[in-house]
Amino acid sequence: MPERLLLQHLRPYAGRYALGCGFLALASLCALAIPWMVKRAIEALEAGSAAGELQGYVAIILALAAAHGLVRLGSRFAILGGGQAVEFDLRNTLYGHLQKLSLGFYQTHRTGDLMSRASNDLSAVKLLVGFGALSLMATTITFVGTLVAMLAIDPRLTLYAMAPYPLLILLAKRFNSTVHRQSQAVQEQLGALSAQAHENLTGMTVVRAYTMEAGELRHFQRLNAEYLARSLRLARTQAAFSPLLGLIAGIGTLTILWIGGAAVAEKRITLGSFVAFNAYLAHLAWPTIALGWTLSIVRRGLAAMGRIAEILSVEPEFRDAADAVEIAPHVRNAAIEFRNLSFAYEGRGPALRNVTLTIPAGSTLAVVGPTGSGKSTLGALVPRLIDPPPGTLFIGGRDVRGIRLESLRRAVGYVPQDPFLFSRSLRENLALADDAADGKRLAEVARVAGLAEEIEGFLHGWETVVGERGLTVSGGQRQRAALARALLADPPILILDDAFANVDAAKEMEILHALSQVLRGRTTLIITHRLKAAREADWIVVLGEGRIVEQGPHDALIERGGLYARLWRIQQLEEEISRA
Repeated sequence: MPERLLLQHLRPYAGRYALGCGFLALASLCALAIPWMVKRAIEALEAGSAAGELQGYVAIILALAAAHGLVRLGSRFAILGGGQAVEFDLRNTLYGHLQKLSLGFYQTHRTGDLMSRASNDLSAVKLLVGFGALSLMATTITFVGTLVAMLAIDPRLTLYAMAPYPLLILLAKRFNSTVHRQSQAVQEQLGALSAQAHENLTGMTVVRAYTMEAGELRHFQRLNAEYLARSLRLARTQAAFSPLLGLIAGIGTLTILWIGGAAVAEKRITLGSFVAFNAYLAHLAWPTIALGWTLSIVRRGLAAMGRIAEILSVEPEFRDAADAVEIAPHVRNAAIEFRNLSFAYEGRGPALRNVTLTIPAGSTLAVVGPTGSGKSTLGALVPRLIDPPPGTLFIGGRDVRGIRLESLRRAVGYVPQDPFLFSRSLRENLALADDAADGKRLAEVARVAGLAEEIEGFLHGWETVVGERGLTVSGGQRQRAALARALLADPPILILDDAFANVDAAKEMEILHALSQVLRGRTTLIITHRLKAAREADWIVVLGEGRIVEQGPHDALIERGGLYARLWRIQQLEEEISRA
C-alpha cells in the first residue's frame, strides 16, 4: 500500500526522473571513460609515443571530467526537483484529506501525532524521493557500468573482485529489514513525543493551575529517553553497516592487488589495464559504502510513507451521494424535521431516542434539559457534524443526506459552546464567514453580538490578534466573536449551542434582544441551559435522557409543573441567592 501510493504520486513526474536517469547514465559514462583514457595513455607511454599524443589524452580526460560535472548537475536538478514536486503534491493531498475527515477521527487521534506525520514523516519521504532516488539510481548505474568495464579488461580478475559481493547482498538484506523495523519504532515514538509536547503547550493553563509541571516534565523525559534509545539503536545499526561494507570492499581490493600484480608480472595483462582495473574497483567503493546509507533512506522513507498511508486510507465518514443536490444559500422557507430519530455514539449508549420534532420555517425553537440529555447532539446533527441515520432528518422536505455537504453547511450557521478562534486578528476571524464583508457589515454583526464596545476598547481595535485558540480574549468574548462570525455569513438556518454559556445573564438578554430582529424569518435552534433565553423562543422542547419529555410555550410548560417548571424554579432560586 505505501509503495503503491508513492508510485501514484511519482507517476506525474516520471519524465523528470527519466531525464535525471539519462543524465546519470551519461555522467557515469564520462566517469568510466576516464580510467580507460588513463589506460590508453599508459600503454602509449610504454610504446614510446610522442608527447603530443599524451597531451591529447590529457585534454580528453579534462573534457570528460568537465562534462561529468555538468551532466551530474543536470541529474540533480531533474531528480531533486522531482522530489520537491512529489513532496508538494503529497503534502497537499494529506492536508486536503485531513480536512475531509470527521470529528470522530480527531477525537481518536492525537494532534501532535498527526502533526508529526505531516512534518517529520513527510520530510523522510521527501528524502526518499529526492536524495534517496538519486543515490539509488546513481549506485545502480555506476555498479552496472563499472562491472561491464571491468569484464572488458579481464573477466577472471572481475570474478575475484566480485567474490565478496554475495555476502554483501545477504548483509544488505538483513540490514534493510532491521532498519525498517527500527525506523518505524523511531517515527512512532517521535509522534508520541510530539503529541505530548502539543498537549502540554495547548493545556499550559491547566498544567500550571494544578501544579503539574514536575509530573509532566517527568513524563516528557520518559518519552524523550525512549526516543533517544530507539534513535541510538537505529544509529548503531546504520553506523555498523558502512564500515562492514568498507572492510569487505577492502579485502576485495587487496585480493586484486595480489592477483592482478602477479598477472602484470607474468605479462597476462598490461600495466595500463591493471591501473584502469584498479581505478574501476575504486570506482565501486563509493556505491558499495553508499549502499547502506541509501537503503537506510529507502527504508525510513517507506516506513514514513506507511504512516502517511494509514491516514490517507481512512475513508471520510461523510460523502456526498451521487444524486446529492444543492440547497439554496438563502432558503428562508426551510423547515427542519426530525422523524423518529435515534442516535448513539460509537461505544456508548443512545444519545437521542425516537425524537420526532418539526421546527417551522422562520421560527425559533429552544431546546433545554439537564446535562447529558442530548441537546448538543441534536444541534450537531443538522449541519452533519455528526451523521444522522437515513430518513430521520429533513430540511425543506429533503433528507439532509441527499444535500451536498458544502451546500448544507453554507446554509447553516453553527455557534458551538466552545468556539475556536484562529491566531489572527478579530477582523480576519470574523471575515472567515465572508471575506468580502466591508467595515460597516462587520460593525453591524459585532453590535448584534454585543462585542462592538469591547472591540473599540482593544488597543488595536479590529486588528487585535487574539492568540492561539483565542486565549488572549475571555470566554464570553470568544463566544460573541463566534456568534458575529455566524451572523456575517447570513445563513437561513442558525444553531446556537449554549452560545452564551460564558456571558452573564444581563448581557445575554441584551444580545437576545438585538438578535430578535436578525432572527426574524430565519429558522433558529437555540440550545441553552438558561431558561430565560428559552422563554423568548416560539416553542420550547425539553429533553431528558435523549427523549422529548415536554414541549410547548414557556407559560404552558410552567403551568404543567413538569421538568421544565422544576428547572425554572431552581434557576429563579439561584438568581435570588446570587442577588442576596
